[in-house]
Amino acid sequence: MSGEQYPPRPLDGILDGLADSIAVELAAELLEDARSAGQDSATIAKNVTNTLQTALRQFEQRKLEAAREACRLHAASRSNSWDHIALTPEERKRQLSGILENNPEIGAVLTTQHREFETLSDSDVESALEDLAELGFLDDSPEASRDK
Repeated sequence: MSGEQYPPRPLDGILDGLADSIAVELAAELLEDARSAGQDSATIAKNVTNTLQTALRQFEQRKLEAAREACRLHAASRSNSWDHIALTPEERKRQLSGILENNPEIGAVLTTQHREFETLSDSDVESALEDLAELGFLDDSPEASRDK
């Protein structure tokens, strides 16, 4: 451990001394010390093994936990953005029209996909608004406010 990377902790000296002592002593002497202290070497070994396995498992699980947290945050932001979708079919069409007017590049893609914007079903409009909400287009749109 580099002193430049990590500041010294109060117990570092004790731990370093203990590590040096263990490294220097013979295994037979360590076992004898444990027995004289009333400790069972098999129990000590099992506890150390369990501790190391737990630490390894926690280390391996950190990426999974980070992914789960990211998924929870994404789901929460997604449901919050969907709160901005208008309630009625007419309001949803007006809302989508307003977004398309403010973002013509989206309109070109949507028109290409559905050919005629006027013939979109309410389900298609709502689906498009949900997609746009997920992409963040409804968050700051004045038409996006939903009366609660």
